[in-house]
Amino acid sequence: MAKVTTEIVARQLKQTLQHVRRNDNTLLNAQTAPHIGAQQLSLTQLQILHLIATNTLPVTNSLIATTFNISKPAVTKAIHKLADAKLITSIVSEDDHRITTFALTETGHTIANEFNDTNATIEQTYAELAAPFGKSDRKVILKFLTALDAAIDAGKPF
Repeated sequence: MAKVTTEIVARQLKQTLQHVRRNDNTLLNAQTAPHIGAQQLSLTQLQILHLIATNTLPVTNSLIATTFNISKPAVTKAIHKLADAKLITSIVSEDDHRITTFALTETGHTIANEFNDTNATIEQTYAELAAPFGKSDRKVILKFLTALDAAIDAGKPF
């Protein structure tokens, strides 16, 4: 095998990340498009639907903001789009009128379920990509991906 330099890895990483960015969740959009239609929901909005569908506790603005590490105004904007699309309903607490929780409508449930199915397909694709690698290779890949996440979180340019 030819020598694999850090420069070769860096070039391949740049090419792969650009490819991912250009394709922007192609599988996700293709799988859920029949029911999302013209609503054009963002990945965050789909994740909010998933959170509401799967959480056993009441889902509030604060929980959404904390879960996805986004601002409360961003949550409010996403929630309004989901409510306008009739995918969620708001429920004001009878005990404390300052607290609003969210529930899925029937259409919201349909889209959340499709998103869950699509996520499972994506995770299966990732597992298939990792399967040919031995345990030591997977440890190196995981170490690299963890470092990549940390660099992204630190605001490094990509």
